[in-house]
Amino acid sequence: MEPASLLTWEVVDWKDPNGGTIRLLPYCPLVNYAGEVEWNGLALIASTEDLALWSDQRREESDSPGIVRDAMIANLGPSGRVVKEMFILDDPDIACFPDPVPYNLLQYARSNGRRIWCIEPNFDDPRWVDLTLLIADSRTRARSLLRAIGANRRVMKVAKSIAMEPPSTDRISFHIAASLQAAWWRNEMESVPKAILDALHERLAARLRGALIQLRADLDGQVDDGDEKVMLVPVPQVRLPEVLEALGGLPESEDFTMEEE
Repeated sequence: MEPASLLTWEVVDWKDPNGGTIRLLPYCPLVNYAGEVEWNGLALIASTEDLALWSDQRREESDSPGIVRDAMIANLGPSGRVVKEMFILDDPDIACFPDPVPYNLLQYARSNGRRIWCIEPNFDDPRWVDLTLLIADSRTRARSLLRAIGANRRVMKVAKSIAMEPPSTDRISFHIAASLQAAWWRNEMESVPKAILDALHERLAARLRGALIQLRADLDGQVDDGDEKVMLVPVPQVRLPEVLEALGGLPESEDFTMEEE
């Protein structure tokens, strides 16, 4: 199933030919949005290191509300500009830290005994390190650095263009925030060759399929072919087409043990 629009908020189900469903939940980063959806296990496009960062951010926000947001705004690059523009929307559900959708789902899963997988490897994974270094190298080449001049202006221009799409939510502030986030991601990845981004999403898709196999397995390791198991995967809206494309390529499932129970 393909998403209806770039900024869709509707879940997209991808049924694995080997059994089970990966339920992709498109969301806008830093927007506190909650929808009713059924699922058995949670797969986060994050590493265990990211989970530790979220916990730190939660503690900092509890001690001093807005401190993480203000630190991000102080960043003079495109990411800081986007957070600033989101904050200007003056919506208490926007520009929130830690990232509300994945963090709240993580807390729910922990509280209710749901199984959790971290799909991004940590930086002790040589293959992942090599891939991230290729991305970093692409973004720091001379031509890319020259493009950084005026990047804030380009991000705002792209965001306005995306925002002209018919909104798929009644909350216009959410639509504008999603446009800003989509524009930021496009700017960040613009100088990265498609082959590298495809390799990144193929690795993530392989690990999603591997996590789904584990979700379908009984405690004794036997795959349960009875009830259909659903793996919920929150995905930033702008990355949804790439994740779907990677899953459609049916990469060989990757078995890994990075899991919370």
